[in-house]
Amino acid sequence: MAWIKPTLCFAALGLAVAVVSGCSRTEPAVEQPPPTKAEIWAAIQPRATRYRMDPAFIYALVAAESNFEPKARNGSARGLMQLMPAAWKAVSSRPYEPTVWDWRANLEAGIDYLAYTRSYLQKKKVPFSYPVLLASFHYGLDHMEDRRWDAGSVAVPDNPIYRELWRGNLTPVAVPR
Repeated sequence: MAWIKPTLCFAALGLAVAVVSGCSRTEPAVEQPPPTKAEIWAAIQPRATRYRMDPAFIYALVAAESNFEPKARNGSARGLMQLMPAAWKAVSSRPYEPTVWDWRANLEAGIDYLAYTRSYLQKKKVPFSYPVLLASFHYGLDHMEDRRWDAGSVAVPDNPIYRELWRGNLTPVAVPR
């Protein structure tokens, strides 16, 4: 009968763990509907103004990167702005996962990274142009620096919006009115 006590203790401990872990579960978050294009356009405005960037360029970049899909994923790039972990870390102290999936946080970090990229280009004395900013955002600062900031030295992504942005057309996508 000495074996009963330890067995009962382990059974009680297992039940206690099961009860406690069951109590600590959180209900899954209610899935929010994806943002409308008008909501995305409105959310771009404050940061575009803050950084003195053309909001239509940012809006077109969102269209080119994710087709306005906040759950877009391509390799390790995520969300509306298709941010990579290193880009996220450069501008945000918030954790990449799961925050990258919050469309507003992704948009804010993406615009912050555009501003960070522009600032980096200014420090390197690179004459500003949206095509150079776009190439640096898309291919990365190191990649473009290795090519002496020449946007013509890298392949234009096979996307009609990207092609227009690369040509300097900042409004290839109609913005909501």
